[in-house]
Amino acid sequence: MSEPAEFLSCPLCAASIRDREIGPGEELKCGRCGTTVKQLHRGDPSHHLCALASTGLILCVLANVYPIMTFDVAGNTQSNLIITGVIGLVNQGFWPVALLVFFCAILAPALHLASVWYVSASCCAGRRWPGVRWAAQLGEAIAPWSLVPVFGIACGVAVVKLDMLGKVYWDAGIVWIALLGLCSLVMAQLMDREWLERRLSELR
Repeated sequence: MSEPAEFLSCPLCAASIRDREIGPGEELKCGRCGTTVKQLHRGDPSHHLCALASTGLILCVLANVYPIMTFDVAGNTQSNLIITGVIGLVNQGFWPVALLVFFCAILAPALHLASVWYVSASCCAGRRWPGVRWAAQLGEAIAPWSLVPVFGIACGVAVVKLDMLGKVYWDAGIVWIALLGLCSLVMAQLMDREWLERRLSELR
């Protein structure tokens, strides 16, 4: 009599996926939304994750302190940071939207990168740091809310609209946002939840 099939749950859409053995470099994707549910890496990804998270934290700071674009209307110029949009929404009375933009574009990316760095650095050190499992759970929970790539696309759309009213010039901030988005995407591809759970259970 054959053993009952085991099923995995998609972290994004909660669909059930039949578990199966996969080889190095392969991955098991959700048939509904395409999210990677299981993948097998060729080695310990903690050092790569730690390096990417460290780079991402630096890029996160740069993306928030450098202006994204300069808007020129009839000689009046204004440089815009990420926080500028949040402040503008608050001044117009759109508090819920302002909080959502602040969380998804500033707070969530920073918290996600910090949690990945803490967990991966703990794995690199080979010791269970205080609260490391909680940090891993936080990183996993907050990852879908880190929308830096979406924010970068939104900036591109905004430039097209604003260009109808005046002149728009890109500033250094957009470069840091693009690099931060790329760093986040690569980090998501390297993340292996099964390996992470196994590694954390081994740490003392």
